[in-house]
Amino acid sequence: MKVLIAGLGDLKEFGLKSLRDAGHFVGVIDLPHRIPINLCDWWRAGDRFSVDSMLEAASSAGFTWDAILCWEELSTDIARDVARKLGVPAPRMPAGHFRDKGVMHGRLREAGLPTPQLGVARTAAECERLGEGRFPLVVKPTDYGGSGGVRVVDDPRDLAAAFHAAATLSASGRVAVDRYVAGEEFSVEAVTWAPGDTQIVAVTEKHLTRPPYCVELGHVSPATVPETDRTALAAATVAALDALGMEAGVCHAEFRMSADGPVLMEIAGRPAGGQIPRLVELATGWNLNTAELAAVVGERTTPGTPAAECAAVRFFTGDGQTPFRHPVTLDDARRPPLLGTLRELRYTAAEGTVARVPRGPEDRLGYAILAGTRADVTTALGALDDGAKEYRGD
Repeated sequence: MKVLIAGLGDLKEFGLKSLRDAGHFVGVIDLPHRIPINLCDWWRAGDRFSVDSMLEAASSAGFTWDAILCWEELSTDIARDVARKLGVPAPRMPAGHFRDKGVMHGRLREAGLPTPQLGVARTAAECERLGEGRFPLVVKPTDYGGSGGVRVVDDPRDLAAAFHAAATLSASGRVAVDRYVAGEEFSVEAVTWAPGDTQIVAVTEKHLTRPPYCVELGHVSPATVPETDRTALAAATVAALDALGMEAGVCHAEFRMSADGPVLMEIAGRPAGGQIPRLVELATGWNLNTAELAAVVGERTTPGTPAAECAAVRFFTGDGQTPFRHPVTLDDARRPPLLGTLRELRYTAAEGTVARVPRGPEDRLGYAILAGTRADVTTALGALDDGAKEYRGD
């Protein structure tokens, strides 16, 4: 098939390679510096925030696309609009339900599902009214991506600044105000083949920086979680997808496991970022990218053979003071625990860089992907962390 990715996002080489390895012709529209041209069969530079720009680029191919996908969170509704205008299959879900956190949680409340959202504010005064007497709070843009602009606020005196930081990133200027939910954080990856037909693919545990920003530092798949919790997370994901009207595609749902059960933080109608699709394939055999395409065109896929019992990614960050040192040296890579578990290593900052305390994914300085037995992966993660205490959101 001829598959167009209309809005790629960062570090999506695994998805491109997955589709090409499956025999598909793959095209990409995005900013030119974000396109790995060597992994594409066709590409055009285009404004991923403009329907007209992406429509013009897609139409310039001179042939008909068989499906249009989007892996850039901020462009998902735009890409589906392009597909509709061209009459090409794309993920099917109501516009806005998976992009706007205000709309999303409103639909969940209507369905009687638990949600942490107290409301949506357009002004600092509205934000203060929603948060009064309810601290700690979580303030976030209603329509941004990743963890950008998200902040935990303990002190009422910090609320206005947090509101303005989130509003600056929000395209609509609207800011979601949530109660803080204590508990470990997990993501659930699922594919919806047809309305009411959702298959849970993986439950992944998330490692975060400490508040106030709670930036994702890593993921481990599959999560070490009691079967009762796994079942509850799966059921909550299916209920949320039904409430939000998912018809065909994949989702990335993020939960906190509270004392009363899983509480949905947010859910995206696209494959996960943060290298999670790579981890899921290593540990389960499921390829989220080829599964998404199959669902879009009305087919089904099955998992391959897992390569490992467990897979993980660790992102490297700075602390605002200490010069960055590459965590994996030549000697480290020659011996266990990294020898045998290290599958991919990338640095995006030079040694000696002094990087700020991370406030979002843009502050990551590189990553390592690990795979092997759970014991070996756990040991390797410990070596990379060098004794630093991990934060799970509890």
